[in-house]
Amino acid sequence: MDEMVKRSQNRVNVPLTVVLESISGKREVRLTDISLGGCYVDTIASVRPEEIVEFKLSLPQNRTEAMSGTVVYVHEGIGFGMQFNDMTRDQRTVLEQVILVNGGTI
Repeated sequence: MDEMVKRSQNRVNVPLTVVLESISGKREVRLTDISLGGCYVDTIASVRPEEIVEFKLSLPQNRTEAMSGTVVYVHEGIGFGMQFNDMTRDQRTVLEQVILVNGGTI
């Protein structure tokens, strides 16, 4: 089931493990790509389109940054795409750094 999703930013591949919180609980998942607009999450966790989810990015020096987004589409048993919700300046700066460190551009 391939879905064409119109994106305003290009995504960059990232090997990030994050802690995801959704209606189905809290678990470690992997982000496979990310942009300033959203990301793709590899997980067998059950989520629904339009569900609000949260995750925490692990940063250097034992820091974390909490992010939230809305599930846009679901590939059942594989993962889902999400669009980030309103971000603070700090959250945007963290995302920009993650994208740049992984070879992307802003």
